[in-house]
Amino acid sequence: MQGRRTQGLYIISVAAQILDMHPQTLRKYERAGFIEPPRLGTLRLYSEHDIAQLRLIKYLVEDLGLNLAGIELALKLTKRLLATRESVDHADASAAQKERTIAALDRILFDLGIIVNKDEPREGASRRDHPTRITVR
Repeated sequence: MQGRRTQGLYIISVAAQILDMHPQTLRKYERAGFIEPPRLGTLRLYSEHDIAQLRLIKYLVEDLGLNLAGIELALKLTKRLLATRESVDHADASAAQKERTIAALDRILFDLGIIVNKDEPREGASRRDHPTRITVR
């Protein structure tokens, strides 16, 4: 059974309204491979995860001025950083080393516009409005 974060909840017009984007823009990002909303017949159903991904894309485009190639790179790096963070969290290392490594990864993610676990990185992070929050267990 699908979780709420990955289950399609919103049709394209509702998702576009939530994101303050044009539906055609959402279709463009789907064609680029940045999201894959499940379909029910011809209807695209956007999940909470899709909405979060699109918020991140909107931030990358509007605030950082990235083009499609830049978005693709940023999304790949974000995915790798999150995977690295998770593996460090489960690695066999001292608690202090894990904390330092995770804090460093969190600062990088924060600079990309992503807040992990609703906490800002501790050491001298600048205060900015970040659209995307990712919960890591």
